[in-house]
Amino acid sequence: MTLRAKPVVKRRSSMDSSDRRHLLTNLGFGLVVVAAVVILVGTAVASWYGDHLATVGSVNGTTITVDQLRARAAIESFRVEYQASRLSTELSAGRLTQAEYDQGKAQIDQRRQQIGIIALERLIDIIIIEDLAAQEGVTVSDADVDARLLKEKTLVHTRQAWLIEVEPAVDPGASEPTTEQIAAARAKAAAALAELKAGKAWEDVARSTSTAASAPQAGDLGWIAQDELGLDERVATAMFAIEANVPSDVIEGTDGSFYVVRVTQINPGSVDGTFDGRLQEAEVTADDYRAAVRLDELRQKLEDKIVADALKPGPQRRIAEIFLRAESTAPTAEAIKVRHILYSPKDDPGGAGTLPETDPAWEAARVEAQATYDKLVADRNQFDAIARAESDENSARQTGGKLPYFDAASAVDPDFLAAISTPGLKAGDLIKPFKSAFGYHVVQVMRRPPDIDWARDLKARIDAGGNFVALVRDNSDGPESDKGGDAGWVAKGELDDLSEQAIFGTEIGKVTDPVDITGSGIFLYKVVAEEVRAPSPEQDATIRSTAYGDWYQAKKNDPSLYTIVRDQGSTTGIG
Repeated sequence: MTLRAKPVVKRRSSMDSSDRRHLLTNLGFGLVVVAAVVILVGTAVASWYGDHLATVGSVNGTTITVDQLRARAAIESFRVEYQASRLSTELSAGRLTQAEYDQGKAQIDQRRQQIGIIALERLIDIIIIEDLAAQEGVTVSDADVDARLLKEKTLVHTRQAWLIEVEPAVDPGASEPTTEQIAAARAKAAAALAELKAGKAWEDVARSTSTAASAPQAGDLGWIAQDELGLDERVATAMFAIEANVPSDVIEGTDGSFYVVRVTQINPGSVDGTFDGRLQEAEVTADDYRAAVRLDELRQKLEDKIVADALKPGPQRRIAEIFLRAESTAPTAEAIKVRHILYSPKDDPGGAGTLPETDPAWEAARVEAQATYDKLVADRNQFDAIARAESDENSARQTGGKLPYFDAASAVDPDFLAAISTPGLKAGDLIKPFKSAFGYHVVQVMRRPPDIDWARDLKARIDAGGNFVALVRDNSDGPESDKGGDAGWVAKGELDDLSEQAIFGTEIGKVTDPVDITGSGIFLYKVVAEEVRAPSPEQDATIRSTAYGDWYQAKKNDPSLYTIVRDQGSTTGIG
């Protein structure tokens, strides 16, 4: 029997190759669509993140986002525009002069251009202030915020104010008036008030009596707001308590002067009913604005505490200083600083240029210069005293003849420049008398740059026993250079942070290392004595105006306390 293999029946697949291709094609297309959607969504998310949550800055790792920056910029923009509106209103009402308006508008225009930068800095400050306030135990309540918000909405109470000031005289070389000088100032102010009550015109009394800078304008201060006075606190209080056209009693200011004040017009404050509407038009939410006001109030309370602490009686140090004033433009390597004594024909530098050379006054000036040169060759320590007493240059009587740095590009008399440019001149050298268009000069070389090297050399000489008073006289650009550099008592919070650290960190009787203050110059402070003292009126005013700012900036700029990152490019177009 022959067995045959069973034929194999080939079955057709349920999905032939054509169907498979269609399926794979559809699957591929679907995946492409999904991928495209994912990319689009990812791009949208990335774009949204960049527009809203991207970091534009940080403080110690606490980030500031684009959304936060925009919200703060909106608040800053609102405040700028609201201020601009008020400025226009005050001009229209005649309470601002055109010059005052133009000055205010220029400041507003500048702020408009910097809204993004201002907003970012405000957000950085918020983080730091919250941290510092917590350290100092400073908090604000809802009532505090309500009060500050109401103040912002209130149109300012302003008054057209006038002032007569009588400042006590002070003897040359003294830092404070005597009891008799204080009594004389008080009596003079009382006499002025008596004249006013007797019917004498305010303008006449003010011009003849007042020692204030406003005296030529009869003491007219213009329209002022109480918190913008910049005046003595007692004067400000009186100014906003008296009736119109009624002079005040004599006021003894905390600054030691005596005052009589009056107001001629009063513009009472009132709540601005348009404030909330303007806020809404600016697309600033009430919650956002209230949060900004809360932080403003926190900063103010922090400032109040720091200032109050600084005003308490505490250690003060009496100092004397050598001050090397910074030039507006850094001197070149070949520059030279000199002091001079000028002898002009007929003691008239301005007329020397038109005086014939044959006039005997020229020879007389030369003889004077030669005689002084001969004296100085014998004793150069006389230079400062002779310059203050004899020089025909007016400023020399205050400076001892000290001049700024000169180099080949300096705009100065060519004969003078040629004489001080003689090769080989060094500190201390005397230059023989020479003639310029202004007269005959006796010149001594003071130093070459840089000043920091000279300051270090001065300290070394003082530490080695050098005469501090003589070195002050011959080197310092300070106003008390002829009086040993006496700068009086210094309280903490009164000076910049660098100076304060040097002064209070140096042993009594010693001189600090050079303190280089950008834009001002280099200081060497001699610490003369220390006492526990209450601030004087002058110190009080200085501390109130500078203590918080100096304290806060020192904290903010200390990298050991705060690591601050700013993306300034992110502020472009913000606002």
